[in-house]
Amino acid sequence: MSGTRRVAAGLAAAALCVLVLAGCVPGGYSVDSLSKEPEAALTYPGSTDVSAHDYPGRVQFGLDGGDVAVTGISATTMHSQLEVIDFYANALEPGGWDQTLDNSGMLLSSGARGHSVLWWKAKPKLSYAVLVWADGETTKYRTEIEARR
Repeated sequence: MSGTRRVAAGLAAAALCVLVLAGCVPGGYSVDSLSKEPEAALTYPGSTDVSAHDYPGRVQFGLDGGDVAVTGISATTMHSQLEVIDFYANALEPGGWDQTLDNSGMLLSSGARGHSVLWWKAKPKLSYAVLVWADGETTKYRTEIEARR
């Protein structure tokens, strides 16, 4: 192997070690850093069955570049889907979040119809999604905050 190739291979190996050891995922956020964003714990008032969910992301060298880290909550309320979405819109938009998607007819894997809304924030580059759906007499919802590439 020539000297130039050895140096290039060494640099590539060093970069891989830095990424793995630093826990770097696309978007530059870990679950821990996303959890510190004020919106990460935003919960509709009076919600029950609140649980956190996280996806740490993954580093992938190749075409797709890996997955970003995601954190959010799942919960239940007795209020309507529209009330939940209005709460999140009123909480996010004054903080610089711009609504980019509103899909009120989303078909879920369970066969139920859901309502999905997505907001983006320019600095830092984040997205915030809310999905709500009826479940008998209750409304269930899920939020996710993630770094955008």
